Amino acid sequence: MTIVILEDESLNAEQLLFYIHKYDPTITVAGLLKSNKEVIDWFSKNPMPTLVFSDIKLLDGSVFNSLQQETVTCPIIFTTAFNDFYQNAFDNNGIAYLLKPISYKSFEKAMDKFNRLTHTHNTINWLDFSEVIKKMNVTYKERILIKNVNNSLLLEVKNVMYFSTNLGVCEAFDNQGRSYEFRQKFSDLVSELNPDIFFQINRGEAINIHYIELIEPYFNDRLSIKVKNRTKRLITSSAVTAEFRKWLER
Repeated sequence: MTIVILEDESLNAEQLLFYIHKYDPTITVAGLLKSNKEVIDWFSKNPMPTLVFSDIKLLDGSVFNSLQQETVTCPIIFTTAFNDFYQNAFDNNGIAYLLKPISYKSFEKAMDKFNRLTHTHNTINWLDFSEVIKKMNVTYKERILIKNVNNSLLLEVKNVMYFSTNLGVCEAFDNQGRSYEFRQKFSDLVSELNPDIFFQINRGEAINIHYIELIEPYFNDRLSIKVKNRTKRLITSSAVTAEFRKWLER
């Protein structure tokens, strides 16, 4: 088994080396790289290791500058002092995310996880596997802070029947017949919603499956959707109608 360490701080690198040899003295550390330049150069000239330990911030910037070029295709255990890069980590072959200072117990747990995953007779596609891990670790928006002139309130996303947008302003319609306006880019809002519950039916509306009451055919391969306790009908765009039908039958 070979491991490469991406770490620009010597003390942290030495700690990882100590943990690795304590865990399994037969493991070979094939490289200790401190910058994106070194990462790109090393991986272009050497065989892919079994596993990589990677810090987030290297000497010349974020390690994702290298990883997004698909430089590393083996699984990665991330080691960092920052707790806000989970999504990026699991988008880039991450199988574990260790926060510094790293204890041997957390290191051992991550290594045990890696070994469990690799002890199989089937060849693992780590790109596919990282997609699964990513989905398991994604958290979706649960509340929206609605700011008014005199106060603010929290709107529970689960109670929103649908969202719409107009001229840069988003509007949420809840199950009590109330509406709330707030400013957020609509595409960013949709990306934060649980795709098992919300579906963007056209350029400016996303609907909650739990509040769909009736669906009827509409002109030009579109669908007319009746939402509970609302007279207004929502209309799918023809471009998403087929995908919307599949989503409904998951």
